[in-house]
Formats: sequence, structure tokens, C-alpha cells
Amino acid sequence: MNYLLRVSDHLNQHLVVITLDQQTVKQPAVDIVFEILGAEQPQELIEEGRLPEGQIDDLRALQKIIFDRDSDGLFISNSVDFLANGEALDPEAPLVQAFVPSERDSVKYMRCDLVVLDKTNSSSKVSAQVTPEKKVEEFSRVMFLHQIAIGTMIDVTKDNGDLVDVIAYSEGENLIEIDVKKAAYKLSEKGKRMHDSYIAEAQDLIKRFDIYGDVDVDASGTAHFDTNLGRDLRVAAFEIEGVDPFRARFLLGLNDGEWDKLDNWTEVFQDSAWYSQIFAPIEQAPSVEEIGESKLRRIIEQAKAALRRSS
Repeated sequence: MNYLLRVSDHLNQHLVVITLDQQTVKQPAVDIVFEILGAEQPQELIEEGRLPEGQIDDLRALQKIIFDRDSDGLFISNSVDFLANGEALDPEAPLVQAFVPSERDSVKYMRCDLVVLDKTNSSSKVSAQVTPEKKVEEFSRVMFLHQIAIGTMIDVTKDNGDLVDVIAYSEGENLIEIDVKKAAYKLSEKGKRMHDSYIAEAQDLIKRFDIYGDVDVDASGTAHFDTNLGRDLRVAAFEIEGVDPFRARFLLGLNDGEWDKLDNWTEVFQDSAWYSQIFAPIEQAPSVEEIGESKLRRIIEQAKAALRRSS
């Protein structure tokens, strides 16, 4: 069974998807961090089929965040923590414990979303540092895979001018292949797993953050949820928990089918103005500073307690 490890920084500026085998994931998590993420020769990971070639620069960027170096070699920076599927990673436990089962088109695999938290970057600076413009290329690639996943026909015999770059990228990463009978693109097995991981990420965000969509705090400081009397604090909760609110908004839109019937998607999916419209509510939402970090953390503690009770 394949083990798919998606590694990103908490600002979602860099992302790599690494394929691991069953023997490797039985090792302690810290060993895999050094062996795989700290690989001195990333090209070897590509040759072994672990890392897509187009992600080598992202891996090197993540290495700069994760590691420092002294006379004895690499060591993990004191400013770095890891979250595996939203929970603190146990460095001494076998990494396999952090994976969860996933399935796509009857193909079963194991998935782990590993987030690198750089504590030197304040969570309140997330939205300022990760602007929609910087993410357009990433989001457009995800949108392209999603459109194919939902059955949008992209005829390989026609001139797909607006899609030339994203098709070239997806072919280079082996995310798409040609359905000969339909003369159209379809997702490869790797592409299906990649798309499935985006939807799984969105559904995890729903489980963890929907509770902040309606928060009413009374005079005693007690938070009440889902009363139709409160404010939407999801963006601030995203930020303080190290989640990129722009990415969250986009993936939630995909999960909800918001753009499944968008006839002109090929015209807008690479247009920064279109994304600016989508992300306008993020810019206008209450910020961590506006709410107050200590108050927000108390709300989050109460929300997590409520989620634990309900689960």
C-alpha cells in the first residue's frame, strides 16, 4: 500500500508530496524527517520515485525552514514544530501512526498531512505574508485537476490555449494521462490521490473550524456556538492555528462544488482579479488583533472541548 506524505509550511508557500513505502514509515518520525526531508541530494528522491521532479525547489525551501547546521551537521531548528493531520507529531513514534486511510476510485492508500510550523513567523502575519497573487499558480493547478476529476471534458485534439501551461505541468508531474477512447484528459492514479488529498484536507478543515462560523461570547467569557447570534471567526481561527485562510477558502469552495458548473473556468482560473473577488471576505473578516489573541485562544479552548464532547 502506498503512503502519501504531504509536507507544507504553515504559510502554505511551499508544498511537496512524497511517496513512502511500508518499511520506511515504520521508522521513527524524526528519522524520516532527517532521511527524507533532510536529504542532501534531493535528486536521489526523484530517481527513487519518491518526489516529483517539479517539487525539488519546494523541498529545498522547506529544508531551510526545518534545519539549521553546525559542525556536527544538520539539526532541526528550535523554532520549528510539526503537526501531523492537525495533531502534534511524536518524533520518536513510528511515522506510520500519523497516517490515516484514504480511498480514491476504489484505490486505497494511507495519507498524512505534515505541516511545518515556524514559530519565528507570527500567526497573525499569515494573511499579510501570503497574498492571493502569490497563490494563483498553485490554486489554478488544483482547479485544473478538480475540473478533470468532476468529469469536465478537455479534448486533446483541440487547441487548449488557456490550458497550455497547466497541462504541461500536470503531464510533467504525471498527474494526468490521455483517455484514448474519449480523446480527453483524465487523472492518473497519482493525480487521483493528489486531488483526493485536497478534498480530504477541506473536509478536515470543516470538522475542525466550522464551529467558529457562529461564535457568541457572553459577559462571563463563555463562548456559545451555532446560536445564530454570533460572529464568524473562522479566518482568525485559521490564522492562530497556522492555517492559510486563502488556501482554506479555496479548498472549501472546491469541496462544496462552488465552481463545478462554472462555464468560463478556463478564462478565470488563472486570473488574479477573479481570486481577489473570492478572497474578499478573508480580507474583511475579523482579525486576531481585532478580537484579541488571549480572548481568541480562550474561545478556541472552549471550541475544542465542545468538539471533543461531540466526537
